[in-house]
Amino acid sequence: MNIEQYIESGILQEYSLGVLSEQERVAVERDCALYPEIKMALRNIELGLQKFAEANAVWPGPELQDSIWNTLENLNKEKQMDPEDLPIINEFTDYRKWLTLVKELVPKQQDEDRICHVIRHTDTITQMMLASKTDFEPEMHTDLHESFIILEGRCECYVGDRTFQLGPGGFTAIPLDEMHSVKLLSPRVVAILQRIAM
Repeated sequence: MNIEQYIESGILQEYSLGVLSEQERVAVERDCALYPEIKMALRNIELGLQKFAEANAVWPGPELQDSIWNTLENLNKEKQMDPEDLPIINEFTDYRKWLTLVKELVPKQQDEDRICHVIRHTDTITQMMLASKTDFEPEMHTDLHESFIILEGRCECYVGDRTFQLGPGGFTAIPLDEMHSVKLLSPRVVAILQRIAM
């Protein structure tokens, strides 16, 4: 084997980047075991890639750290489901915990088209349980972030030019200044609606 030619072929770089097939990867590992020069060249390439990655790393801003901590705090609050300190609903929310929390508010037989119970209200956050037998007309918000999670039933959501369906556990956050509406696909939908003022 011409070791210098082998090292210059680029196969060691491809190995380091993880783009080789299983058979090619095994062959490189075999060659490293047989030839100390190839093993040393591979080590130097990997060290070079590591230094390049460290030198060009882009560290996430404090917003990401805050988001992670808020998510962890919410998950911890969700374990307790204290009515005096409810978590913010998000894509990680366990809808079953909310369903247990509001089960006394959801009638077995619903005569009204829509029932709304506010379960949390502060200067910035309002959370309510909605049980609706009718569609939600188009609306848009410019000064609050609206999101909801489905507890029972199915619906089709129209947000801007997107259309998607949600069932139990389905969550969506409505972007500001986006027209949105909801069409029921089941006789009734029960949801937690959350509005956070800007």
